[in-house]
Amino acid sequence: MKEFLTSSTLPFWLVFIIVAAAFGLTLLYMKGGSKSSKLLFASAGCMLAATILEIVIYSVLGGNSLWWCTSDKYGFFSKLFRLVPFALFVAFQVLQVFFFKGAVEEYIGKELSMKAMFICLVLTFPIAFVLAIVLGIVGVSDDTVSVIASIVFAVLVVGGVGWALMRNVRSAGWRQGAVFTAFSLVCVVAVCLAIFLLIVALLELFLQVLMVAAVVVGAIYAFGFMSKEASKQQPQQMFWDKDGNRHFTANARNEANRKIDERRAENQ
Repeated sequence: MKEFLTSSTLPFWLVFIIVAAAFGLTLLYMKGGSKSSKLLFASAGCMLAATILEIVIYSVLGGNSLWWCTSDKYGFFSKLFRLVPFALFVAFQVLQVFFFKGAVEEYIGKELSMKAMFICLVLTFPIAFVLAIVLGIVGVSDDTVSVIASIVFAVLVVGGVGWALMRNVRSAGWRQGAVFTAFSLVCVVAVCLAIFLLIVALLELFLQVLMVAAVVVGAIYAFGFMSKEASKQQPQQMFWDKDGNRHFTANARNEANRKIDERRAENQ
């Protein structure tokens, strides 16, 4: 499977098509007059299928899931051009999750919670990463850093999911609240993976820009330094007039010689 996923963009296009289908079905439900539950279930099925496919791709490829736009064989602008549609897809997927939440709320007539869980899950990776760096700088051992980062990660996940579950159960009852929380958790995890991959890809581009800028600035500085040293080492040419006086330019020497000749002619 890995060979197929690293040689064809078909699975990625399939994810996009499925998410677009889910959005279209949700839109039909929101704009339609019948409010058929079949549209909602079909939209949920598409979202679940896209989520499973995304998780499978990430579990197989890991950080190389965006090989089709971050490969070393692509230049900076080619990578940027390929990342733009993926960034739009991530934004589209986030909107679809909350759009679907609004449709479900309209269907059951109850207010549901998902924002806290979404925020907590999105922040898990950055907070754990920054915390690991800070603890590493102050000299904490790697094992302790791993334990603390894992605890913070678990607290954020459990806290966000627990808060959403509590509010959803209180609002819609145990069955509907638990089902929606579990479903939204799976979808939000897929969204977080997409956001994480996008951030990593953008950081790679940013580092590439920094490296190019550093090379250019270094080359300019080296050229200026070498030119300055060359000008220092090169002896300055001197010009002497007929009276033995020193001049730094030929024009100044010639002018001095002209005046010397005039003065000598007047004295004769």
